[in-house]
Amino acid sequence: MLQLIRKNDVTVPNVLTVLRILMAVSAIFLIGKADYSRFAASMLITASFLDYFDGWYARKFKQVTKLGTHLDPFADKVLMAVIFISLGRALQWTWFYYFVAVILLREITITVYRMIVRRRSGEYVQASRLGKIKTIVQSIVGDVLIFYIYFYPGKIPEHNWLIFFVMTIVMFITVDSGLRYILPRCSDGKKRSVLERISKWIFGTLAGEA
Repeated sequence: MLQLIRKNDVTVPNVLTVLRILMAVSAIFLIGKADYSRFAASMLITASFLDYFDGWYARKFKQVTKLGTHLDPFADKVLMAVIFISLGRALQWTWFYYFVAVILLREITITVYRMIVRRRSGEYVQASRLGKIKTIVQSIVGDVLIFYIYFYPGKIPEHNWLIFFVMTIVMFITVDSGLRYILPRCSDGKKRSVLERISKWIFGTLAGEA
C-alpha cells in the first residue's frame, strides 16, 4: 500500500484529509460515551472546517494531487456518514432514521458507480458543482445540529418542523446530486440532475419568450 503512495502525494492537504478520516472514525466510537461526547462532537465539527481549509490550501499553494482528488470526496462521505449516524443515535426519531438511510444509500450508490466507471473506462468521475453544494449543505446542517445537541443541550421535540423542513432540503439535494451521475445525458450531451434540467427548461422558456 505504501508503495502506491508517491513522495509528491505527501502534502499538507492530503495529511489533513487523512486526519479528517481518523477524526471521524474515532468520533463514532466516542460520541456515545458521556465523558467523551463533547470531545467527539468537537472533532466532527473541526473535521468539517478542515475540509474547507485543505481544499483552499491545495489550490492556493498548488498542491492538488491525484491521490487528493480521490481521497477528499471519500473523506467527505465518511465524515458526513458519521455526523448523521451520530445525530440519529442522539435524536432517536423514526423519521430521522429514514432520512439518514436515504443519504447513506445515495453515498454508497455513487461510490460504487464511480468504482465501476473507473474500472471499465479508467476515467475518474469528478464531483459536480451540485455535489459540492450538497456536501456544504450537509456539513452546515450537520454541524449546527451536532453543536446544539452536545454543546447547547436541550430537549428537541420530535415534531420540530424546522428540522424536518431543513432535512427534507438536505435529502432532496443529496438525492438529486446523485441522480445527475446516473440519469441519461441531455440532448446537448451534458449530465444534469432533475433540478438542473428543470432550471434549464424554465430559463430556456423565459429566454424564448423574451
